[in-house]
Formats: sequence, C-alpha cells, structure tokens
Amino acid sequence: MNKKLNTIFFLIGATVLNLLILVVLALAIGAVLGSIYQKLGISSQAMSLLAVILILSGAVFGTFFLYSRLIKWTIRRLNLDSYIEPIFQKRRRQS
Repeated sequence: MNKKLNTIFFLIGATVLNLLILVVLALAIGAVLGSIYQKLGISSQAMSLLAVILILSGAVFGTFFLYSRLIKWTIRRLNLDSYIEPIFQKRRRQS
C-alpha cells in the first residue's frame, strides 16, 4: 500500500476512535451526574438542562484532550511518520 492509502485508513480509524471516545465519555459523565442528582433528590428542568450542558461540554473537551494525546502517542510509538503522508504540508516561500 502507498502512503496516501495508509493515510486514508488511518484517518478513518482515528475518526471511529474519536466517536467511540465521545460516546463513552458522554455515557460516563451522564451516569455520574445521574447518580449525583439521584442522591440529592434534584429533579427540576433547570438541573436537567444543566446536566445536558455538562455532559456535552465535558464529553467534547474530554474527547479532544484524550484523542489528541492518544494520536500523538500512537504516531510517536509506532513511528507512523514513515508510513503516512502529511495532510497539511508546509508552503514553500517564494523569495
């Protein structure tokens, strides 16, 4: 396989991994918040809206953090620079 095909496969796999991390984090944060609200006995619409906002923001930021760390570690660990082609290449400056 050539570098471009390897890059496409890597991007597809990384996207699936990113979505999987997002779903797992959203479910985990939802479960934790649900147990906290259940213990406190809070059941108002405002708290439900706050829970949705916390779940979404926590899952998005947590996914961004974990995904970026995991991808950087994977590229370094498996030396993927020699197998995949850069997506964004540096521009050559014209003098």
